[in-house]
Amino acid sequence: MAKLKTLRQRMADGTMPPPVEFKTPEECIAAYESGFEGAIYDPEGGEEVEAQTDGVFADAAHKYGIAGSGKGKLILAYAACWDVSGRDDWFHGYISQPTGDCVSRGQSHAAILSLANAVKNGNGSWPDIPEFAYKSGMPFHPTPTYWEKRGSQSGWSCSSAAARSKDKTGLVLAIGYPENPKIGDLLLEYNTSVINKYCRTGAPQDVIDTLNKHCTLTYSRTSTSKKEEIMDALANGYGVNTCGGQGYGKGSSARNKETGYCKRSGSWSHSLCIVGHDDSEWAHKTYGDTLFLVLNSWGAYLGSDRPHPQGNPAYPGIPKGSFWCTASSFSGRDSYVISSVKGYPPQKLKDWSLRDLI
Repeated sequence: MAKLKTLRQRMADGTMPPPVEFKTPEECIAAYESGFEGAIYDPEGGEEVEAQTDGVFADAAHKYGIAGSGKGKLILAYAACWDVSGRDDWFHGYISQPTGDCVSRGQSHAAILSLANAVKNGNGSWPDIPEFAYKSGMPFHPTPTYWEKRGSQSGWSCSSAAARSKDKTGLVLAIGYPENPKIGDLLLEYNTSVINKYCRTGAPQDVIDTLNKHCTLTYSRTSTSKKEEIMDALANGYGVNTCGGQGYGKGSSARNKETGYCKRSGSWSHSLCIVGHDDSEWAHKTYGDTLFLVLNSWGAYLGSDRPHPQGNPAYPGIPKGSFWCTASSFSGRDSYVISSVKGYPPQKLKDWSLRDLI
């Protein structure tokens, strides 16, 4: 990604990726494999994040006393979504992205994960979500945050998405908003028409005011090269959105059916959210490395089965379409830790490793 134009350059000279519409997950995958830029290099945005209070996650982890807390553990942070909502159909092969909006999907995933774990730890409350909002498996709508990109419908950066999730529009329920005619039933659908509504100009202030109920309160920069920091974030329930160029697998045969592991293959300029990690003895013995559990936005592109971590049925199956990869293969991605509370206070998550079950 370092050789590509930065987000600022593209915005200035009008060379953002052209609008696209993917009618099937296969069309989406083919585009990314052919060089489509969904995640755009943004060093200036990353520097702005680091300049704010708690903007460098390494420093924040020490400040809040969570540094080193993820080492040696199997953390399945995604399971909190099922615990607090009382249902396990989150993320499971839900609708694939219809255009190049992967960054807002990754940001939404990270924010949902953080909110769920905060609620489980007594910080805040879970919203009352009507049944119909689950029809596509994504009761929080990713598009209102994406409206604040103010450019072509395709391509964005993880740093900008984190910032807009705090100062503009955070998590938004995929329901009707009859109190505001500018929204109405718009967010009952997820397609390019909805995305195009405000993504070039930004949403009007009254739309933001109506929707801005579940904001990101803290976000910090790190890198997947610093795997200990990623593990510390996940072990305390804070989701991580990443932008980078690694590709993984092609079709359902690419992912191990027993464990969900996938080898690196090809390149995608893509946003991917990390929702768990395995730094247990099993991971190091089996794969020689820490594993990250990565959640994608292409539906069940790697198959609709839900392998159990480590192939162990005592552990909750991973979301459809997600996959495990080695931390070394995922290294170098620009990454942002998302918190729905102020700062990064220690939060208790279960260590699912075997020694924790004894």
